[in-house]
Amino acid sequence: MHNEGQLPDLTFPDVEFGKNETPWNLNILLYKGASAVKSNAATQQKILNGKFGEPLLERLELVSRLHGEINASFKSGGSRATVEAQRLTLRYFFAFAERASKALTLATVEETYRAWVDSLVLRTRLPRKNKSANVPDRKPLSVLSAYGYAATVGTFLDHILDRVTCIIETTGLKFPPRRITAVGTQAEKQNLSHTFAFGHMLQDICDGLTLRTTLEVPFPVQIELRAGKTITRQEPTLWPEGSKRNSLVNLRIEAELLMFIGQTGMNLEEAANLEFRHFSYMSYNDSYQVRDYKHRRHGPVLFHIFKDYKSHLERYLEWRRKLFRKSNRLFPFIRFDGARDGRRFSADRMRKICKEVDIPFIPPQSLRNTRVNWLLRLTGDPILTAETSQHTKEVLKNKYERASYQRTTVEATRFWLKADPHLRTEAVAPGDCTGTPQAVANIPPEAPKPDCKRASGCLWCANHRDVDSFDYTWALSSFHHIKVIELSKDRLPRRDEDAPPAQRSIERIQEKLKWFEESSETRRRWVEEAQMRIAEGDFHPDFNVEIRELEGEHDPMDP
Repeated sequence: MHNEGQLPDLTFPDVEFGKNETPWNLNILLYKGASAVKSNAATQQKILNGKFGEPLLERLELVSRLHGEINASFKSGGSRATVEAQRLTLRYFFAFAERASKALTLATVEETYRAWVDSLVLRTRLPRKNKSANVPDRKPLSVLSAYGYAATVGTFLDHILDRVTCIIETTGLKFPPRRITAVGTQAEKQNLSHTFAFGHMLQDICDGLTLRTTLEVPFPVQIELRAGKTITRQEPTLWPEGSKRNSLVNLRIEAELLMFIGQTGMNLEEAANLEFRHFSYMSYNDSYQVRDYKHRRHGPVLFHIFKDYKSHLERYLEWRRKLFRKSNRLFPFIRFDGARDGRRFSADRMRKICKEVDIPFIPPQSLRNTRVNWLLRLTGDPILTAETSQHTKEVLKNKYERASYQRTTVEATRFWLKADPHLRTEAVAPGDCTGTPQAVANIPPEAPKPDCKRASGCLWCANHRDVDSFDYTWALSSFHHIKVIELSKDRLPRRDEDAPPAQRSIERIQEKLKWFEESSETRRRWVEEAQMRIAEGDFHPDFNVEIRELEGEHDPMDP
């Protein structure tokens, strides 16, 4: 039996696991053949029993550094799902190296990485119905997936090898340009109608699963939809008697969570992990600021909701209070077989139901991006709702991201308002302007000088003003993303003291965002939400087109 205790600890003690889950251990990368099999308790037992032989100690320094990078990423705020994906991708990489008889050491890993990326590129060129699909290195792969795998491992190698340039740029794999097509009015109406159909279904599920229906109505339980269709839930088999109703409870919680995301625009992970509280509501414009009842006016704003949603949320909270007296979660899914409370939400139940009743499933990110005023308007007519609801007009104008001819005209007008100093009433960069361009004192020599033409110049202009709003932090974070892209394409300076202009801009923006983060809890949440949106590719409308172009995503109608 192999003595595993002689190796360094390659586990993840800060990650939470369910009682039936196998804690992660990167030691599988040290044993030949272990990377290619499922990482579970049986595999760890085989390692202890010597079924995979002795650890390949020449890999130890490489694996230890990879483990350190993943652990550091998680401790600094990375998500559990990201760590899980990183581990899986590293297993793919190591399994390929073993099949191709490539060495895995610090000295050879770059060469092995390039060979792996070459194999990923070849897989992108295979027909989808490939006869050799059961062979790992002959499975067809999309360019986007290939790039994702290569970028994950490449980023780790850049860090542990202290590379100056990104290793992925030395391969033949490029980020695939995403084709953005303009959609006309009819297509926009159709997309919005899908959102309303999905929202109506969520409302009908929530209304149908009352406390009595959830706990007492005999199976099969039927939920009538306003679209004339019926959802039927049969009695689960092989479950303890007390657990048979849990599937209905979880179904309503899933519908409520998706509706909550659509109403608040909150990030999925943040919403799923919200704690249950006694909420207080403060009128704010035509909506409500929701705070903890104990703190009321002086506590932080937890989220915003539309007024029409308040009564629905209160009904759900009452339903939830009677079923979950001990749980501290706002959306307390009942877990089975020792599953972890924080397990990633996949909306499997709702996806299945959407297929059953032939209603398009709207994923959480799309709900955040569309965020129609009240997904569940009783009219059933999305066009009428858009015409009669002030909120919906505003949301569709500012948040609806798909390109359209009407929005193109609006964006062109906004561009010229910024580009022509004689017409402009706002700053070129995010924020306000109070006068003519005037450089601040001690402006760095590499920094762009204020000239009312370049947004970067505003960062060092004495007449530029920050704006105390979430929209400003979102715009500033999007502008920061532009500068990061520009910096990645800059040539390296000849001397350490020669910082590229983009680097100076990044530092200046980070100073501003740091002030917002540290000045108050509300502003900190603005920055947090803005950064979540950037991570999801949800950029501020003022910079969306420019970012897409910098990332190589062009409108196919352009010459």
